[in-house]
Amino acid sequence: MAGLVDNSVTYTGKDAEGFYSKALLTGNTKDVIRKVPNVKTKIKLGSLDLGNILQPDGCSVDESGTYTLGQKTLEVCDFAFNVPMCEKDFEGNYLSEGLKPGSNQDQNFPSTFVDYLFNLVAEVISKELEALIWSGDTAGSPASLCDGFIKKFLADSDVVDVATPLTLTDSNIVGELKRITKAIPKAVKNKGKEAVKIFMSIEAFDLYEDALITANPALYAFDMSEIKKKFKGYEIIVSPGMPDNTIVVCDPMNLWYGFDLMDDEKQVEFIKNPLAGQGKKSNITGSLKWGVQYGEGTEIVLYGTGS
Repeated sequence: MAGLVDNSVTYTGKDAEGFYSKALLTGNTKDVIRKVPNVKTKIKLGSLDLGNILQPDGCSVDESGTYTLGQKTLEVCDFAFNVPMCEKDFEGNYLSEGLKPGSNQDQNFPSTFVDYLFNLVAEVISKELEALIWSGDTAGSPASLCDGFIKKFLADSDVVDVATPLTLTDSNIVGELKRITKAIPKAVKNKGKEAVKIFMSIEAFDLYEDALITANPALYAFDMSEIKKKFKGYEIIVSPGMPDNTIVVCDPMNLWYGFDLMDDEKQVEFIKNPLAGQGKKSNITGSLKWGVQYGEGTEIVLYGTGS
């Protein structure tokens, strides 16, 4: 990535693409769910159900089966960021070696520090989006910038709610996971265990690890990160953005994550503040689009105190 070489530099192409790819496409949840790029405001995603079509063969084969067309709308929210940086704050540390001599010079941040700032902002955006994917609520207090999966699931009667969810503990987590996996619809189970994921909050997974260690104390000697995260053959995805007492089971391709990456990558700026009297102030600015939706509610299992 090139350094800042004049008063206003716009990073485009490969450098900027790397920035937005990190912000929009990294994260435990975003790694596995279906990605839908190039969404400006909203997009309709269709579905087709053919019903049962097989019949006995013969000289004349009747028409069989029915088809049902359906569609859902994936709508994205508009986000922006404008992070201020004052060169004066960095003059007293090691960055001073990379700044121009003189107190009245038009300073430029060292290129290595610009690289660091871009990476840092991308990581913060990625963490915020990971939380919004699951817990976003535009009617919440405080209100979020966009609605996430949990709010959408709770509003959909088709989603399979596990009855009477408990406050999870290390002593009941295994029993509750058994109840959750029993609630998986046959249509989802028929896809095979490799196609189904258990999305679990960090807190819930910590309880599950404690339960495993209680059952087999020898696991204390292992690095748990090296052991595959599974329950009854279903892979567990630890999702930092999930509420504490929440677990979701589904085919991750049934969860949709929309964004407008192709245009966003063209506009990432590190600019000198043009306002009078703020000559030593710079800003990292940009904007992006993001939103979530899902396909079949009947193929999603939700466990949580809000369900």
